[in-house]
Amino acid sequence: MKSKIKQSLFLIIASLLAIFFIVITVKQIDFERVASVLKETNYFWIFASMAISILTYCIRAARWNLLLKPMGYHTKTSSGFWAISFAYFMNLTIPRSGEVARATSLYKMERVPFEKSFGTVVLERVIDLLFLGLSFGLTLLFNYETLIHFIKLGDKENSSTHQVEPSYIKYYIAIGILVLLVLILSFFWKKITQLPFFEKVKKFLFGLWEGIKSISKLEKRGLFIFYSFALWICYFLMTYLVFFAFPDTKNFGIPEGLFLLIAGSIGMILPVSGGLAYPYIMSIAFSAVYFTKGGDEHEGRAIGDYFGLILYLAQVISMLLFGLIAIYKIARIRRDSTVGN
Repeated sequence: MKSKIKQSLFLIIASLLAIFFIVITVKQIDFERVASVLKETNYFWIFASMAISILTYCIRAARWNLLLKPMGYHTKTSSGFWAISFAYFMNLTIPRSGEVARATSLYKMERVPFEKSFGTVVLERVIDLLFLGLSFGLTLLFNYETLIHFIKLGDKENSSTHQVEPSYIKYYIAIGILVLLVLILSFFWKKITQLPFFEKVKKFLFGLWEGIKSISKLEKRGLFIFYSFALWICYFLMTYLVFFAFPDTKNFGIPEGLFLLIAGSIGMILPVSGGLAYPYIMSIAFSAVYFTKGGDEHEGRAIGDYFGLILYLAQVISMLLFGLIAIYKIARIRRDSTVGN
């Protein structure tokens, strides 16, 4: 009974937080422009983008299984899918909390130790960073001028809103704290190693490292590489297909899709709750695209406002829907495994 109350309370709080952050983003948008655009929108491409976003959950879950297998854990792809769904849902509330939620929920369903599955999650993030770098390289090749103007616009926005005198005090404080920690560890190392907490930390770090190095023991490396490329192709298509939904963007091509993939990734990576930076970054990105094409920057920004908002809301709806289902599924799988044992 208590577990059901806790689950319901958590669900309510998490949902309210997610809705709160979404409302903050929505308040910044010109809804009259959005309303007029929605009348001419081809919703097939919006739904196609949403479907592909869910497909990425499946691909990521299947790839995750390959990393867990060398450690002796034969998990179900469905368990990974629901853990990932829950992780994205949590990211709507607290930035980067999804990684912890993902490893925790997999432990509840499949009894994979948190530190080991979290190690594989860290490894995945490193691999994703490499693919982001590859995409950035392609963007430099095909969209150099657009990228440079995008950076200039971003600097211009920051300088106009954050004119603060540089201060080095925080760096001195950080260095002082680091030196103090080193001195404390060197003087009390033997006593620290005898503490129960030290053993827990040691166990966690060893498990984390085991998860990270699981890639060296992969049995199906070709399939792992295929999943990794498929994942980023899907990320590209999630933006590219939406071009066809609006009259203003239907003539955009692959180069613009690559550039907006990078811009959108920056918006999602920034530590802002609910991915709130995404619509803002996309508006600047469209401004850069229009400038490079010889068009009006302000018109590009207006188009970027509604494009970023609609794409953002479409993905958030998917995250909320599957996240809420995931909470139910994880609880049910956990209950069934407990009863089975």
